[in-house]
Amino acid sequence: MVRTSTQATGRHDYEDYTSLLPDCPIHHIFSFLPTRDVIKTCILSKRWRSIWTTISDLRFDSFYDNSFVDGVLRHYVSFKVRKFHLDIISKRDFCPSTTDLWVHFAIDHQVEDLVLIVNICWKHYWSPLLYNCSSLTKLCLRGCCFSSSESVSWSSLKPLSIEGVGDDVLRKISMGSPVLEYLNLIRCPGVKRIHPRSLRESVIDDVPVVESPLEISTPHLPLLHSRGIILKR
Repeated sequence: MVRTSTQATGRHDYEDYTSLLPDCPIHHIFSFLPTRDVIKTCILSKRWRSIWTTISDLRFDSFYDNSFVDGVLRHYVSFKVRKFHLDIISKRDFCPSTTDLWVHFAIDHQVEDLVLIVNICWKHYWSPLLYNCSSLTKLCLRGCCFSSSESVSWSSLKPLSIEGVGDDVLRKISMGSPVLEYLNLIRCPGVKRIHPRSLRESVIDDVPVVESPLEISTPHLPLLHSRGIILKR
């Protein structure tokens, strides 16, 4: 806040410089914050009271409840969501039908970077909404289930981090992700073969030692990081 003098009126006015910032730098600042903290900034400036409804990054960490997420999405006015990150750690807050609505919202708003983590013992999330999304360029799924009978269409996806899939699902992902460059497999002991032909880097994490070797069948893979497994090319 800066005090300025107005000669015509002889009064002292106060100019709020934060209200003069363009939307772009404000959105850039907001991109580093969880959505709950972004909304708190509305007290800083009159203009900032509503600008959070147009942010491109929506990040809901573990400290939220369903009504908070619903309220944010209900007031959101932008046509595009660049990032949608959701971390579910409470059984009380996990409702598959509600999560479906949130995922549908992200896909309907052409999400590019989707993170969905269901970190609840003996609970997994499954939805056919996750199988087809041409806008996705980056995806992280943990605690989610996939059916090997369903086709996958992630035509723009490059980095993928996924947990608990088997050979059949990975084959579907390979077929439906033609530009996939980075693959992080987390706790996927059922995977026996890695075969996305466009792959440039792969990380295999939290896998116990298995009896059969893991076959790598991809011609452009200069980087492979693994732990506790036997590899075969």
